[in-house]
Amino acid sequence: MTEQIAISNVQAPPDLSVVTLDFVIQVPVVFDLDVQLQLLVEDSGEELYSIHIRQAGWDVAWLPAGEYRIQVRPEFGALMDTDCLLRAAVWSNANGKAELESSHELSLFVDPRRPAPILRRPDWQMSCATPGLDLKNLSWNLGHDNWFFSHFDHAARVVIQLMFDNSPRLKGKILDVGCGDGITDLGIFLRCQPELLVGIDPFRGYRRLPEIAKANFLPDDWQSDARLRFEPADGNNIPYDDDNFDVVLSWGSLEHIAGGYQATLDEIRRVLKPGGLLFAHPGLFYGPKGNHLGEFFDDPWIHLKLGEEELRQRVLSSTPNYLDRAGEFASPEQYWQWYTELNRITVSDFEQRVRSLGFQPWRAALRTANVVEYTDQLQQYSIADLCTGELYASFVLDN
Repeated sequence: MTEQIAISNVQAPPDLSVVTLDFVIQVPVVFDLDVQLQLLVEDSGEELYSIHIRQAGWDVAWLPAGEYRIQVRPEFGALMDTDCLLRAAVWSNANGKAELESSHELSLFVDPRRPAPILRRPDWQMSCATPGLDLKNLSWNLGHDNWFFSHFDHAARVVIQLMFDNSPRLKGKILDVGCGDGITDLGIFLRCQPELLVGIDPFRGYRRLPEIAKANFLPDDWQSDARLRFEPADGNNIPYDDDNFDVVLSWGSLEHIAGGYQATLDEIRRVLKPGGLLFAHPGLFYGPKGNHLGEFFDDPWIHLKLGEEELRQRVLSSTPNYLDRAGEFASPEQYWQWYTELNRITVSDFEQRVRSLGFQPWRAALRTANVVEYTDQLQQYSIADLCTGELYASFVLDN
């Protein structure tokens, strides 16, 4: 089996003012990289000091194959009156847990006249020798304003870690109903390496996934992997046998199923194995993101304050302030059609429907609005519905 990460060099001057660590990633991509520096008593192995790059505020969510250098100014201050070892270690996430990939030790000559150490927060720098790869352009460095980060990194981690707690069922067969551009599916597939992951969406936005992945510096070896595939199927008619999948996902899709989402829930129930897992993140119509018209209006509840005809005229006569959607741009007419097809989902209604199909909640989280300014037009609406912005929930299907 190929070693994923190999430390090729560790250097440090006698005063330990800077530690240089060179390493090579020898597989197409690794996830959740962590680098640790330890100062140890050479004879006993007692730890005097330890710091991780994550403790310094870095979240290196993934790195492609290549040669990398990290330089750390650990500011040990001074060393204790004993011979020490400096240990550098590189970790990554495999099979849902941190695993040590490579380590290297340096013996340090210590001046016995030096006082005990003064430990401070270190300064970390990271660079890459791979031509054409600028670490500043990787999604995890760009943050939540970047569409690729919010789906490939954030959404995939929410599903895997927060909602499913790295369940072993993620190694089985996974279905994503309404996969959109497929970015989240790719993030889950590469991290979990399941037996099969199928994304279905009748609008075929996933056809752009190779282009999007390449633009975000991901290697393309996944394109030839038969375990990841996409199909133009409808959630109301899922083309798979009963009890076929270990996990079913639905991120931001149930609200878009024209004519209601009950038939899709019934189909999800049919194709999921007993004891299988469901993750759902449905759009909540009355919450601050519910109208999906944020590229036209600053007021999140504008759709509850205006009549439908006035709202339509304002949408069709406006130029949207396009968000980053990985190069996808829709017309005002398309936005209006999507709005008219929205299912008016609330948390209580959704929970009742899912429970009625034999699902038991496992984990749930809500994001709420800061303040709702009640106007006369909003008096008829529930505080809970207006204040609840997002629902994340996982369920277990009764055996």
